[in-house]
Amino acid sequence: MKISKSIRFTKASLEKIKHTDKLQKFFDLTCEGLCIYIQPLPSLTKSYYAHWGMKSIKEDGTQKTSGRQRYICRYGQKPIDVVKRLVNIKLPEWKKTNSTSSSIIKIEDLVKDYLSNGLGGYRIKSKGSKIKYKKKTSDHYEQLLKAYVLAKTKKQQLKDMLTGTIRLSDNTYYKKQLAELPLDKITKSDIETWHNRMELIPTAANKALAALSVVFEWDSKKLRPMFKGSNPCLRISKYPETKDKRFIESFELVTKIVKYTDEQQWRDPHFLTFYRLLMEEGERIEDHHKLLWKKPINITDQKECSGWFNFRTNTLYLKDTKNREAAEVELTDEMIIILQKLQNLIASENTNASWAVGSKWVFPRLTDPTKPITESSYRVKLRDFHYKMGLTTREYLRGKGKRIVYKYTNHLTLKHLRKTFVTYYGRDKGLEAASIRMRHSSMEITKNHYYTEDQEDLKTKHSIYKPAANVVSLKKAGNDEE
Repeated sequence: MKISKSIRFTKASLEKIKHTDKLQKFFDLTCEGLCIYIQPLPSLTKSYYAHWGMKSIKEDGTQKTSGRQRYICRYGQKPIDVVKRLVNIKLPEWKKTNSTSSSIIKIEDLVKDYLSNGLGGYRIKSKGSKIKYKKKTSDHYEQLLKAYVLAKTKKQQLKDMLTGTIRLSDNTYYKKQLAELPLDKITKSDIETWHNRMELIPTAANKALAALSVVFEWDSKKLRPMFKGSNPCLRISKYPETKDKRFIESFELVTKIVKYTDEQQWRDPHFLTFYRLLMEEGERIEDHHKLLWKKPINITDQKECSGWFNFRTNTLYLKDTKNREAAEVELTDEMIIILQKLQNLIASENTNASWAVGSKWVFPRLTDPTKPITESSYRVKLRDFHYKMGLTTREYLRGKGKRIVYKYTNHLTLKHLRKTFVTYYGRDKGLEAASIRMRHSSMEITKNHYYTEDQEDLKTKHSIYKPAANVVSLKKAGNDEE
């Protein structure tokens, strides 16, 4: 709510105005267009603005008047007479040029420009070849920028975090919203304050900062960049993050799951095959969504799918893996048997997989077999299966009988099957072999994100320098010195 009044601007009258919990606007009776804004508490700011109206004719012929304003200076920076003289001289010019606050380019405009024209283009890299962003990465950037920079989110707690007034270390208050800041006045301090707002969500804060940095780098490569200057997101300290390296720690549970998928595959053939495939070869989840049973002859189908099986060589061919290269993944004998069982169940009548007969996809969508599964297709099936295996817990909310409603908590998801594979593969064949198997650029990536050492194997009960048992001491010759 705003309060607007008209008074005669003098030093005494302006000093008497007190700050309240509402924004106050006072217009000068002796100078056309001069206005002073009294910001609400806890701010103690008073600012001069030029204020005027613009008339326009709507489509129905009626006249519409809309307000325009232009910031001049803080109260006290210039004498009142100087401010009045400036407004009297400049106001006719401002009205002609229609120079208003709305014409100022803001960070919001830069981000929207990137979302419209830059999203999905080439990766912002200083070295290496040109590589386009994958759709998943582009969607993730769009989500980060809209939620954490533009503050377009349904979560009220996040909105308050990004737009509320905060107290800085120098005992001053900061109320600026990042998206509303003029692009030509943005500083590294503004970016850092925005990043500090998200202290309670460190991982999201770091990702949002990286996404905003990409926007500035993209803008700097244009012929006519909107932002003049170096990237203000650079050299801002990030929050420490805890890497999610969770996996199925109990080997007994791993063998239990393997046995269940072998013996009970008929209960839910497609889901259990999908689950076991992730455990057996450890590739990314999205690379399995659009798999085909064999290499398609049609080039259009080849572009549409993510890969196919080759049962002559017992391999899985993936067109575009994380390192942007094709990969041929070896399948285990056990996995081949499970895939053959799935084919038999699809071809047989009255089975839990017969609904997929005729579909070209290995894992078709239950609601429409002509389409492949998506990220959410097996969400409920995973929850129920993990609850059966003790990897999901639930608590009672309400209801009774068949109408009981539970709240489920998944302790592991499908992405943790990749980490499970890498951990047990690495423990058996070594970290270097696991890194090569996953096609990582370095063992450090494998160790920091996927592999968990067996702490018992790292312990040493005896000295590593203890001589071997078969070493025989040589007798000294008679003339050898003691």
